[in-house]
Amino acid sequence: MTIAGFDPGLNRTGFGVVKNLKNLSVAGFGVIAPDPKQSFSDRLAEIYFSARRLLQEYLPDIVAVEEVYFATNPQTTLKIGVVRGLLFAAALEQKLEIASFSPAEVKMAVTGRGNAAKEQVQYLVRAELKLKEEIPEDSADALAVCLCYLKNQKYEMELKKGCLGLKK
Repeated sequence: MTIAGFDPGLNRTGFGVVKNLKNLSVAGFGVIAPDPKQSFSDRLAEIYFSARRLLQEYLPDIVAVEEVYFATNPQTTLKIGVVRGLLFAAALEQKLEIASFSPAEVKMAVTGRGNAAKEQVQYLVRAELKLKEEIPEDSADALAVCLCYLKNQKYEMELKKGCLGLKK
């Protein structure tokens, strides 16, 4: 199974791709960073077409996207929501399943605390995925979304096993 994770942002959209075969491995990660001097629509187009290209390149089974956090500026929140919609559109265009997790769910899955600092998430993502190189913060968040998806799936499978094993 291959999971593509995204941390949506208008200036920096992080992406990460994790393969879960016998062992976890990172197929790729990076940041889609449109020029802030571009118009809003040009930046959105760059994010959309870059996401499409990444999904065509890595051929994931699942796309996991972090939900919008509520920024102090409502306009920022709305713009991030638009970016999130474009990521969904790129995934749906390729008929990919989509999962969505709140920032607190992602942090909880990776660190065990829903209010963990970004540095802590970054450190634990590197450790869990056995990465030697530094990871940009936005990429670490995207990889954390992938890990959250995997841990959520594992939990759901264990829950189903437990429910199926119950006797009346």
